[in-house]
Amino acid sequence: MKNSLIRNSKEVRQTIDFTGVQNGKIHPTDIDAVFEFDNEVLILMEIKKSGNKIPLGQRLLLERICDSWHTDKSCVLKVEHEFYDDTKDIPLGESYVTAVYYDGKWIGTENKPQLVSYLNRIGYKWNCPKCKF
Repeated sequence: MKNSLIRNSKEVRQTIDFTGVQNGKIHPTDIDAVFEFDNEVLILMEIKKSGNKIPLGQRLLLERICDSWHTDKSCVLKVEHEFYDDTKDIPLGESYVTAVYYDGKWIGTENKPQLVSYLNRIGYKWNCPKCKF
């Protein structure tokens, strides 16, 4: 079994309360995971429980960041998982990709590929050796 990258699980579980830092319905959002390789490749990820949607404002932010990247090697992955026990960590490597935002549009993935497999395909397609897991 691989060692976890989580240094302190209790701190990771702390919720950041955005109360007081909002303007009507506008408030901060987060990006669950980001890979950036050599100022060339950008992969943004939003991780949700199976079947949950990315909220509109968060989706728009992810799309705009992706669209503004200075190369054509940027995408957003909607990653889903089926781990419902909130007392345990979600093993991201066992999650799957259900949709990809690339070149201005969202496309559903066939057969829900495992995240690691999909990242490897991106690395191959974009000739990025660092994007290999």
